[in-house]
Formats: sequence, structure tokens, C-alpha cells
Amino acid sequence: MPDQLGYQRAAYDDHYPKMAAAVRDQLAHPLLRSFYDRLAALILDAVTAAGPAGRPVRALEAGCGEGLLASAVQRVARERGVGLAYTGTDLSVAGLDLARAAVEGDLVHGDAVDVVAGLAPASLDLVWAKNLIHHLEDPTAFLRAALSAVGPDGRVVVVEPRMWCPVHWVNLMWFRQERFQFRGYRRTAAAFAAAGAGIVATQEFGWLPYELALATRLAAPRRLLSMGPGPALDRISALDDRLTARLPDLALYMVTVLAAVA
Repeated sequence: MPDQLGYQRAAYDDHYPKMAAAVRDQLAHPLLRSFYDRLAALILDAVTAAGPAGRPVRALEAGCGEGLLASAVQRVARERGVGLAYTGTDLSVAGLDLARAAVEGDLVHGDAVDVVAGLAPASLDLVWAKNLIHHLEDPTAFLRAALSAVGPDGRVVVVEPRMWCPVHWVNLMWFRQERFQFRGYRRTAAAFAAAGAGIVATQEFGWLPYELALATRLAAPRRLLSMGPGPALDRISALDDRLTARLPDLALYMVTVLAAVA
């Protein structure tokens, strides 16, 4: 079996070229855009609370993939009147090729740990990573580097699957390759502590599984769940938030905001 890094690089370089047409649909799909916009708002809340004043937020996304989340963060930042100097990094050249059509900013090819470790201390205000920590052989090294890069006033936002959610159990099909996937929050929490991270905030996010349905190569779910902006879309988002609040143990993701411990 390939090492974790080699497996991820090969898997995603194979995956993303097959997704090119689907990604164009996903970027324009109102329901998926709404999902990512709500998650983007949580990410931006972390840094606006920390408050860089008078200049763009210096932000890096580790594991940016095809740019779905980055495009939402940039969209929400524009709506808020927040300047954003964005850098995305990914292990997959194919993923970055798709991201170039979706986001503005610098895109860097490489292992997230190496890229972030090469940054000067306090050179960023915000680092975020969605669905990355469970891929890493050494999440502590990544988190330690990210906390150094944002300095004492910046924030690191980690978005990880909550494995109590049955939707994520489909990853059992790739259990041998994703051998860290099911070690869950204990492994992640241990990495937070070992990296010297203080937890500023945590929040469950997402309950209805339409992100997974809409993010596949299949066009049928996107047609079935097609709708324009308006009351129906607002009702679905509101229902998703209510279910997350009432049944948090079955939420899709945990969003954790971290800061360096003084």
C-alpha cells in the first residue's frame, strides 16, 4: 500500500480530471453555494473577531482542492466588504487546475505541512482546512506550523467530519487507505493539545446530506435539487440549522477555531 501522502496525491490527481464538468455545475448550484456560504461565514467570523484593521485579511487554505469552499469564502468576504488576500495550497495539481477557474489569488502546489511550515511567523491572519486533518500522518506538525504562521492574533479554523454521522460511514469503503479517518475527534483533539492550540470556539455544522449528494459526478441529484435563490432555499438552510442545533451528535462537521496559547 502506498504511504498516505503518495496515496492522496495519486487518488486526487485521478479524481479531479473526472470532476471538471461536475465542478462547473457545483459552483453554480444555488443549494450547494448556500451550504458553502454558510460555512464560509463561520470561517470569516473567526478572523473578523480577531480583527485585522485597515488591510486585507491574509488567508491561506490548506487542501483547497477544486476551490468550492474558497470561492464561497471570497464571495462572503465581498458581501461583508472584507478584503481577502487568498492563497490556496493542495497536493493535487489537477485540483489546483480546477481551482484556478473558481478563485482569485495564489495557488501553491505541495504538501500542506511543508508549505505552511515554510511561512514566516505571523505572516497570515487566517488559516483554514476542511477535510484535511484526518488525511495527515502528523497533524500536530501541520497545526503547529499553522499557529506559528498566524501568530498570536490570528486564527486557525479546522473543519472535520463528525464520525457519528452515518453519511461519513461510506468512507469505510476506503478504510485501508483512510486509516486515520475513524480515529475521530480524540486523535484531532490530541493534535490540538500537542500543537499548543487553544480552542476559541467549536460549532457543529450541517445535518442534511445534500453536500455529499451534490458533490458527486452524477448530474441527476443536482437536477433533482435544482432551485433558484428564494424562500425554498432559505427554508432548507433554516431546516438544516435547526436539525443541527437539535441533533448535534448527527451533524456532518465540527468547526473548531484555534489560537496559539501564549
